[in-house]
Amino acid sequence: MHPTMKSLPSFLSLLASCISAAAYGIELPASPLRGTVTGLRIESRDYREHAATEWQFHLRAPEAGESPLYENLKSADFDVAFPADTPVRLHWSKGSHSEPGDFEPKIEALVPGNPFVLESFGGRSSDGVMPYFNLAGEGGGLIVAVGWTGDWKASFVLQEKGSVRITAGLKRTRFRLAPGEEVRLPSILVMNYVGDWIDGQNEFRRLMLAHCTPKNHPLMTLMPVQAGVHGIFPFNETSEEKLVKLATDVAALKLPLDCYHLDAGWNEGGFPKGQGNPQADSVRFPNGLAPVGEAVRKTGMRFLAWFEPERAMRGTWLEQEHPDWLLKPTGTPDRLRYQERDGFFLLNLGHPEARQWAIESVSKEVTRSGLDFYRQDFNLYPAYFWHTNEKPDEIGLREIRHINGLYHFLDELARRHPGLILDNCAAGGRRLDFEMMRRCIVLWRSDNTWGHETFPQNVQAMTHGLSHWLPLHGLGAAATDVLALRSGMGACSGFSINFRNPKAVAALRKHLDSFLKVRPLYTGDFYPLTPHSLDKDGWIAWQFHRGDLNEGVIQVFRRPDAEIEILTVKLRGLDPQQRYEIEDLDGGKEVRSGAELMRGHAITLREKPAAAVLVIKAIN
Repeated sequence: MHPTMKSLPSFLSLLASCISAAAYGIELPASPLRGTVTGLRIESRDYREHAATEWQFHLRAPEAGESPLYENLKSADFDVAFPADTPVRLHWSKGSHSEPGDFEPKIEALVPGNPFVLESFGGRSSDGVMPYFNLAGEGGGLIVAVGWTGDWKASFVLQEKGSVRITAGLKRTRFRLAPGEEVRLPSILVMNYVGDWIDGQNEFRRLMLAHCTPKNHPLMTLMPVQAGVHGIFPFNETSEEKLVKLATDVAALKLPLDCYHLDAGWNEGGFPKGQGNPQADSVRFPNGLAPVGEAVRKTGMRFLAWFEPERAMRGTWLEQEHPDWLLKPTGTPDRLRYQERDGFFLLNLGHPEARQWAIESVSKEVTRSGLDFYRQDFNLYPAYFWHTNEKPDEIGLREIRHINGLYHFLDELARRHPGLILDNCAAGGRRLDFEMMRRCIVLWRSDNTWGHETFPQNVQAMTHGLSHWLPLHGLGAAATDVLALRSGMGACSGFSINFRNPKAVAALRKHLDSFLKVRPLYTGDFYPLTPHSLDKDGWIAWQFHRGDLNEGVIQVFRRPDAEIEILTVKLRGLDPQQRYEIEDLDGGKEVRSGAELMRGHAITLREKPAAAVLVIKAIN
């Protein structure tokens, strides 16, 4: 399945120079695939500074005559030779599934001859499992990522003498294309590294920042600090009058917030039953969102509004006017049967007219309302819609066309509105593959947040888990106690609080004064200082470190039932000879050498639960 790739020899030469046999004896594939497929074209992108390459796959049918029958297509099928007799461990992570354990890191020790298989759930790329994998040996390894915003499947088999066979790609394929039709298939990203597994994770974070992050704004402008309106108004109770007044009130507080965030419920029929009605509610928003956008611009904040163009509900405008654009679900498991019972439809972005309507509809609203941020949500399991009434020679084709249509939709929005920032929600963090991340940011990483019985352990653990792979994420808070505020720290933050409560505002002001000083540090290297845990009787801690600034931030949480008062952590990424000042944001400073801090630094929290934030800076 592999035509000649002209750029591959240069890539392998690069890797040979970056990773010598003496340093680590891994051998990279000479090809991403075995065999050939008619009409397959592979484009490669070399990321030399990261010893990485990406393969993008395009499949084109002949201009005339019947298309070949494409079956069991893969985007990766290759062997990687690790040093003989070296244990190989696969580091992977759970995806988002609106559960407290979302993004939990996992390790699988590969057993010879026993395939270890991972796959997405229900048609969204990071639902259930993250599409990122670190094959770690002793002294180095290989990271593999799947770039596809639909369903994928990957397999890892340890073979003789340390060789690992890796396959990845679409779950289901047996189709023919229309004459002359060309489609994208899943992309594959591979990155080699020297060092332990966390060194590989941090090199991958740098790769994601450099090549799989939107480029139309600086990082801290790309990631907002938001005033959310729904700490005061429920989804379906917003109105032009209320939102204009609240924007003015928030601005008068002179808090360092740079974004005004309107989430779901503003459209006709509200959320969720109004999905499929693209227009604003005519009673609550007689002039659409434009007056709200104008009021927000006058405050100096940026405006973020929520959309869900891929879903329609029974009885809405889309269902009544364009049923031919919509797909129905069938065969859903019992726990997802509500999609059939409640009348869910998927707008088929593989349908050219439907896709063009979505582009025009959203683009007009972006212009009318003066949006700075466009949030795209996606609250259904599309696989059950794609599979409905599939013909024997069209298996997988609806998915491929839909995901191709999704990329076209997002790329066209970006082309028409160069300054627009695209936010990828998808029921909270369920489309986090690298193809989506290069187009969008993620401001809402899971639907399991503040209201769950495990809060704040759940959101603390999600920062710990997701930071292994993605450098740009965060949460914020819906309460203003210290524990809630510090549990939601990250590269971005949204605050859904009562901005008309003076005590809440005062607490948020104090938090923002310290948080904004350390926020840029979350783009640095990430080091887990304790294991990932949801346990109430333990601690959780991590470190972010910017080597270019020689500065970092440490977060430590003592859980409510933890008996011990002192946690000793071994810091990473420091210069052993350098002296560092450690400042506790609750008061107190001390100076230690890098060598001392890497041997172990004791942190004391007398109360429980409790949260500490420490800033570490190199000093002369």
